[in-house]
Amino acid sequence: MFKKIICFGYLICALILSGCATTQNTEIRTNPPGATIAIDGLKASQITPFPYQFDFLKKHEYTLTASKEGYFEQEYLVKRDDPSLSKGEVTINLAPSPLWEATRTSPATNTWVQILVGTNIDAKTAWQIMIDAVIKRSSNVKELNYESGYLQTKYAIKKFETKNGEFLLRCQLIANLVSSEPLIYRIKDVAEWSGNGVQWHPYNRVFAEHAEMITEIEDRLRGN
Repeated sequence: MFKKIICFGYLICALILSGCATTQNTEIRTNPPGATIAIDGLKASQITPFPYQFDFLKKHEYTLTASKEGYFEQEYLVKRDDPSLSKGEVTINLAPSPLWEATRTSPATNTWVQILVGTNIDAKTAWQIMIDAVIKRSSNVKELNYESGYLQTKYAIKKFETKNGEFLLRCQLIANLVSSEPLIYRIKDVAEWSGNGVQWHPYNRVFAEHAEMITEIEDRLRGN
């Protein structure tokens, strides 16, 4: 009977120790902080850093996906024997995106922006303002047609080497006349990225020089 009690005690201790080893209270961090984390595809409600309990009785491993604007998405596999768990934290290092660093936001990125030209600016002056703003920053003009009020640059393409391979980014400014009376133009800057130079996907930022070009066109045409 005494031996049975001892064995039962050992069993209880083993279960307790097992439970401690399989449940880990951890803080999920990123460098830099402020990233969104998806845990096995399910987005967490908080941004990093935040506490999380890994239960390895339910799963042998967890896949963390960290996302932050301006950085490449990064995956991290958490296993029961991960040495960082003993420190009570899991840290994911994010790599900055050179595409992001070379670009700026603009209201005209892949979206038409309509500009009502100031009443003190005539049609010829408005046309010259757009040409000046473009030529100042890009000599790659593809099409100019004053009669139809159409302006288009060639794609400006830049290559970026990253830890995830080579990326291409291209931007193209398009402007056209909407109305002669009142005088209205609209502009759009097409921004796209590609990993192979064949398939292109929309990108939400434009080159810094294109952002400056758009700002100058808007300000000068509106008479600001």
